[in-house]
Amino acid sequence: MIRFEWKKIFERRLNVTAMLLGYILIGVCVFVWISGASSYDGTTQICVEGIDAVLLNRQRVESQTDILSEEYLTRLIGQIQDCHLDLDSDEAYMEVIRPLGDIFWVTAKNYTDMREQIIDRNSLNEIDLTGGARFYEQRMKKITDFLNMDFSFGNYREIEKAYWIEKAEAVKTPFLWGSRDVMDMVWNLTAPGLYLIFVIVICVSSVFSSEYESGAAWLLFATKYGKNRLIWSKIVVSILFTVGYMSLGIVLGLAAIGLFLGFQGANLPVQLWDSVIPYNITAGQACAANFAVLLLVSIAIAFVLLCCSARMRSSLAALVIGVVLMIAPAFFPMSKESGLWNHINYLFPIRAIDLKTVLGSFVSYTVGNHVISYVEMIVIVYLAVSVIAVLLIRSGWCRQGRKC
Repeated sequence: MIRFEWKKIFERRLNVTAMLLGYILIGVCVFVWISGASSYDGTTQICVEGIDAVLLNRQRVESQTDILSEEYLTRLIGQIQDCHLDLDSDEAYMEVIRPLGDIFWVTAKNYTDMREQIIDRNSLNEIDLTGGARFYEQRMKKITDFLNMDFSFGNYREIEKAYWIEKAEAVKTPFLWGSRDVMDMVWNLTAPGLYLIFVIVICVSSVFSSEYESGAAWLLFATKYGKNRLIWSKIVVSILFTVGYMSLGIVLGLAAIGLFLGFQGANLPVQLWDSVIPYNITAGQACAANFAVLLLVSIAIAFVLLCCSARMRSSLAALVIGVVLMIAPAFFPMSKESGLWNHINYLFPIRAIDLKTVLGSFVSYTVGNHVISYVEMIVIVYLAVSVIAVLLIRSGWCRQGRKC
C-alpha cells in the first residue's frame, strides 16, 4: 500500500512540476544572494560584488574587533561624533556609514526605540559618552522601557516582565563580532521554504479526495483494509513526503551556500541581528531552530490538509483551504484593542515560520502564573494541531464510508 501511495504522489504531473520548481527556486535564490552581495573597498574606493564582496566584508569585519566591548564601542561612537555630520545625510553615508558597514547599523539599532521601524542613525550623535557608551546598559533599558509601556490592547503582566527581563539578562555579553553575510543567506532560506510548503499543500490535498473523484473510494471502503491500514499508509507516506521534500530543499540550499562561502558566523550571537533578542543562542542555533519550526509547521499543515481531503470529495476544495490558510493571515491586521486577537494572529503559519522576527518579539502567553514564550507556544500549538488532525482523519474517512 505504501509503495502505491508513493507512486500516486509522483505520477501526477502537477505534483512533479511543483516539486521541481521549488528546488529551482532555491537554486535561483542562492545564486541571486551570492552574486548580489556587495561591499565597499575603501582602498580602491569601488564596490565589489559576489563572492569577492563577501570575502572583502569578512576581512573588514575582522579588522574592526573580535568583541563588542564597551571600550571599543565608546571609541567607535566617539569617532562618529567627531565627524560632526548629520548621519541621515549622503555625506555621512559616504564618509562614515559605508566604510564602517554592519557595525554602524548594529550599534545605531541598539540606541533606536523598539517601536521604530527605521533605524535612527542620529541617535549615535545624541549619546553622552562621559561615562562610556553603556551599550549593554542601554540594551536592558530599552527592553525594560518597552515592557513598562502602556499599550491600547493590554499591558504586560508583572510575571511577564520578570520573565523577559530575566531571559534578556541571561544573554552572554559582550557580544562576539564577525561577518553576518553568510548567516543572512541561511536565514533567508525561509523565503523559498514558504514556497515548499505550497508544494506540500498541492501534493497532499488530493491524497484522500482523489479516491472519491476517481470512484475508487467506494471499492476501498468495501475492502478488508479500506478503513484502517489504507488510512495509515496514506498518512505515513504524506508525512514522509513532507519531511523528505522540505528537508532535501533546505539541505540543497545550505549545501550551495556552504560550497561557495562556508558557514562562517554560525557561532555569532543572534543579538547581532537585533540586540534586544532575549534568547542566549547563536546564529547557527537560531537558523537550525527556524528550520525545525518550518518543518513542524509543514507537518501540521499536511495533517490539516489530509483531514480536509478525507472529509471532502473535492481535491480542489482541500487545495483552496491550504492556500487560504497560508496566504490569508498575511492580510490580517493586528488589533489596537484586542490583545487576545493579536496573540492568535501571531500563531498563523506565515508569522510562525519567520523565526528571526519571532525571536525579537516579546510575545508571551500566560497560563496561571506560568509564562510561555512565543517560540514555545508555536511548538505547542502546531503539535496540538497535528494530533487533533490525525484523530479527525480516520473518523472523516470512515464517516464517508458509512454513507456509501
